[in-house]
Amino acid sequence: MDSTTANGGGRTAAAAWLSLAAALVVLVGATGGETVSSAVSLVVSITAAVAAWLGVQRCRPGPAARWVAVAVSLNALGDLLWQLHAWLADSPPDVSVADAAYLASYCALGAALVVYAGDGDPHPRARFHALLDGAAVLVVALLVVWQSSVHSTLTDASLPLGTRVIWAAYPLLDAVVLGLVVRGMVVQSRVGVPALLLGLGATAWLASDLAWLLLAAPDTVSGWLDAGWLIGAAAFATLPWRDRSDLPAGPTVTPATAGTGRWRMTLAFLPLLVPGGFELRAWLAGENIDPLPGLLATATLTVLIIVRAQRLLTDQDRARAEVHSLARRYEALAVTSSDAVAVVDRDGRLTSDSRSLAELLGRPGCTGRSLPQLLGGIGIDPADVMTALDRARLTPGEPVELDLLGAHPTGGTVWLGGRAVDLRHDPDVGGIAVSVYDITPRKLAEQELAHQAFHDGLTGLANRSLFLDHTEQALRRAGRTGSPPIVLCLDLDGFKDVNDSLGHLAGDDLLRTVATRLQGVVRAADTVARLGGDEFAVLLDDTRGGLPVAASLAERLLQVLGEPVLLHGHRVTVAASIGIVAAEPDATPLSLFRDADIAMYRAKAAGRAQWVVFDPSMRAAALERIELERELGGALAAGQLRLVYQPVVDLQTEQVVGFEALLRWQHPTLGAIGPDRFVPIAEDSGHILPIGRWVLAEATATAARWQRAHPRSTPLSMAVNVSARQLAGGTLVEHVAEALTSSGITPSSLVLEVTETALVTDPDAVAERLCELRALGTRLALDDFGTGYSSLSYLRQFDVDVLKIDRSFVSLLDGSADDAAIVHGLVQLGRTLRLEVVAEGVETEAQRDRLRAERCDLAQGWLFAKPLEAEEAELLLLAQASAAPALPRPRPATTAGELPVAQA
Repeated sequence: MDSTTANGGGRTAAAAWLSLAAALVVLVGATGGETVSSAVSLVVSITAAVAAWLGVQRCRPGPAARWVAVAVSLNALGDLLWQLHAWLADSPPDVSVADAAYLASYCALGAALVVYAGDGDPHPRARFHALLDGAAVLVVALLVVWQSSVHSTLTDASLPLGTRVIWAAYPLLDAVVLGLVVRGMVVQSRVGVPALLLGLGATAWLASDLAWLLLAAPDTVSGWLDAGWLIGAAAFATLPWRDRSDLPAGPTVTPATAGTGRWRMTLAFLPLLVPGGFELRAWLAGENIDPLPGLLATATLTVLIIVRAQRLLTDQDRARAEVHSLARRYEALAVTSSDAVAVVDRDGRLTSDSRSLAELLGRPGCTGRSLPQLLGGIGIDPADVMTALDRARLTPGEPVELDLLGAHPTGGTVWLGGRAVDLRHDPDVGGIAVSVYDITPRKLAEQELAHQAFHDGLTGLANRSLFLDHTEQALRRAGRTGSPPIVLCLDLDGFKDVNDSLGHLAGDDLLRTVATRLQGVVRAADTVARLGGDEFAVLLDDTRGGLPVAASLAERLLQVLGEPVLLHGHRVTVAASIGIVAAEPDATPLSLFRDADIAMYRAKAAGRAQWVVFDPSMRAAALERIELERELGGALAAGQLRLVYQPVVDLQTEQVVGFEALLRWQHPTLGAIGPDRFVPIAEDSGHILPIGRWVLAEATATAARWQRAHPRSTPLSMAVNVSARQLAGGTLVEHVAEALTSSGITPSSLVLEVTETALVTDPDAVAERLCELRALGTRLALDDFGTGYSSLSYLRQFDVDVLKIDRSFVSLLDGSADDAAIVHGLVQLGRTLRLEVVAEGVETEAQRDRLRAERCDLAQGWLFAKPLEAEEAELLLLAQASAAPALPRPRPATTAGELPVAQA
């Protein structure tokens, strides 16, 4: 059971006991019978002590309540001793040991009151004021008891001195208890339930004590006297059932204002009437009383009042000083703060001077001036200020945010932020409180951040986010105007070469120059953006001229971009590939950018330095490329790739001297996919690296098997194409060495074919890589000779063994003699350089005969055999070995899917 439940149950029990005690007290007072009264009084007194200790145990109050329980217990002990004397003797004595218990109960009650006052306001000034109030009440109470009973009791010569002293002590102690009760209430700064119980108990005991001394025959009303004492005991016994939560948690008054208040001032001066009241009563009754006690009481009360008045004046001076200090402090903080604070009336005029506002505006004084006019002096529109004040008046007490923009007379822009609160209902303010501060640096920083968020930091052009936003707005306008926007996507040709040769700083300068040239060509309403790297985009919003206008713009862009640029002392010329797309009704910013990008890459693939208009078929091709790239990633592991072998024959004997390994892809759902479709994708995506490694291992293993089955003085050769990506990587030499070791073939029987396109990527690195390959003993072939950039320079720079004439030149042998002269020159060039010459794509007997006449060494093509599966190639070798007729030659044909393809 928690403390809250216990306290609740305990208070219920206390209320029930208090109700029973009240009923018994009424019974005592009403019956007046000595026997009944004594028995009931003893029962109530003892049960009061028991109830007090039960409250201490269950509610666990503070130490004051424990002292109260001790006082009630001592009172019950006194009642018990008194009753024992009454029962044992015929007449009880005037003074007995019971009086010791009674007087001790007063001492315990005084200790409880002292402790109770200690739980209140801890400030020394508050305690001093409480002491003055308690002393005033004590003086009055002592005067009352002295004049009413104590003086007559002490001067009664018929009683023994000890009896007189003990009897007089009771009302005197009651007066002290009352004074302590008042002091505790003042310290606690409230009249709570504990104070009421203490006051009730002390007042009841004082009334019974005074009545017992004053009445000539107190035995006639002994029941009511007992009722008074029992009321006090019951009130005190109830106090422990009030737990700590009933006491104030801390001071409720500030030290500067302690002792003030109307009732406190009344309590300070009211006791002065009491001595005069006694004199007046005696004069009306014709009695002659001793004036000395009244004079002493008056003097004492006067001193207390003077001390109280001095303390109040001191406290007021201190409070006034604190108020002035706080005012000066807040004013100093306001001046040094970035906020300028002012109070204006409903018309915007300042009600008082504001140093902080004067500091902000640079004016000596602002009192009586209009806030809109003052802020207008720094470029802020007065109408905007009045609008803000009107908004504040519409919602009294609620802050209204201010964001005021102005153009400063000295130049530049100024922003003021802050808030306005209508506090005209507050008597301490009586106006609209306005606080403003300069937010110009923050606004400038926000503008800079916003610019950086939507513009390219290098060129100052719009970035991708802003470009897409402008495109979306243009599409919305197109829905109303019917004029769809057009997007041009540009990519610089040769930018990487500039970066690699002149450095990135030169590349940055080139990008800035390109941005300037683009902005110089387009219209002011068009948007030019840098999307990243060397990729730019142009948005044509007003396109009433349609695609012809865009095409004309593309031509002008190509012209200005093609002009030389001076970079760090070097003249550089670059071009651009441009894709153009016009918005369809269902277009989105992303779809426009995607389609323009597709068209741009189509322009780059078509030869660069040109523009291409997007066609929906391009998107289908792009989607197909994406699908093929995704499927190609798992094709090798799924066993969908295989090799076919095209024979290489000696033109003089038409005997097979080797094979070229060609890659094929058979997809389970897409069917046969030609190498012209998937090999470029494999190179771009990087899948060519694992595929090329597999091709090397598979081709060399097959060559080793055929060389063992068909031994010759010159072993059968196996040609494998090597891609540009493999040459650029660092693992090709390792993979070739691994394939040679695993297969065991003679290194010279492995021919690695390299295209001129692969050589142009990085000539120095490629030359080093080719030297490493030749060091392994392999032979090198220059494939598709004559179709590249500068073949003769490559023949001089790279040490190759085989020269392969491209099929496009071989096909010229069916034409005129002038066309055939090209092949003649190529063959003679190879022979002069002591290179083995292989003609590709031989498909007719006429081509074969002309090549024989030119004394070409080797040839391959459909005239001799199509690319064969490994089993078919094995049969061809067996047929030639047994001198049997060769396999039927297929009908000559030209199929792009059967062209030799770079594989690794």
